[in-house]
Amino acid sequence: MIGSVKELDSIFTRERRKDFSESIKDYFEDLQTEVITSIGDKYKMISFLDRCIRYWPYRCGATGINDYLKAIDIEKTNPKSDTDSLFTLELIVNLLYWAPKQDSIDNHNADFSISFKKNDVENESERLIQNAEYILEQCCNMKVRKEDDDECPRYYITKRDVVVDSAVIAVPELSEYLLGYYDVRNQEDLEYKKAALIAIYGYIEPHRKEYKGLSCSTIVEEFFACMNSFGIRHNTKSQIKMTEKKKKVVYDKLFMVAVYILQAQNINQIKDEMKQIRESSSDKQNK
Repeated sequence: MIGSVKELDSIFTRERRKDFSESIKDYFEDLQTEVITSIGDKYKMISFLDRCIRYWPYRCGATGINDYLKAIDIEKTNPKSDTDSLFTLELIVNLLYWAPKQDSIDNHNADFSISFKKNDVENESERLIQNAEYILEQCCNMKVRKEDDDECPRYYITKRDVVVDSAVIAVPELSEYLLGYYDVRNQEDLEYKKAALIAIYGYIEPHRKEYKGLSCSTIVEEFFACMNSFGIRHNTKSQIKMTEKKKKVVYDKLFMVAVYILQAQNINQIKDEMKQIRESSSDKQNK
């Protein structure tokens, strides 16, 4: 039977079994391998990226990759944790996106240019970006998020979350906080998490009456009660005291609740539209 045909086992269907630390180690080794350009010259991508960071708009005075990482207390050759590895990968991804532009600038000076006939740097950068995205998706359920800027785009590694993406569609004006909440740079940043919750509260509060007629009304009221009791909006003696560890748990749970609330009005509108379509279709069939 056609419906019961099972896809044949192949190299494309076999499950990949590789953890993050192993994958990231192989990735950084790949950056060290020699690449042959279209005219036969050889170079290492990591060496070119080390040059690129000197002109990258967000270098903060760094003269090399190691110099930049040391300033944020990360050893490139010996990361202390997966988070350090993610930060390092985030820097590399940003430099890979910048590399073709730097190569284009260097192209005006034959002493520095790598790409004379074909855009070798762009091709290699695309390959390495794709590999980084694959590692993030398969090992960490993460993705690379682009944030446009007047000078140059920034790229952040963030958790993949369909629910948050849906909330961004519903409330695009909060996109910076919604998308940034799960960025690797903000995972342990309680001040950022607190600021994001306050911004979301500021959006929801004027619509408080509108939520009363929805099924999520009790959830909305609990969200407001928690925001006003856990020292997030106020700093009075009556606030519930929490440890840093407890704060992170509470903030993350409140964020999940807030994301649900932000979608409520949109979902309720879709529900009414679906009901109208269903009833309209039913009336036509009965005629």
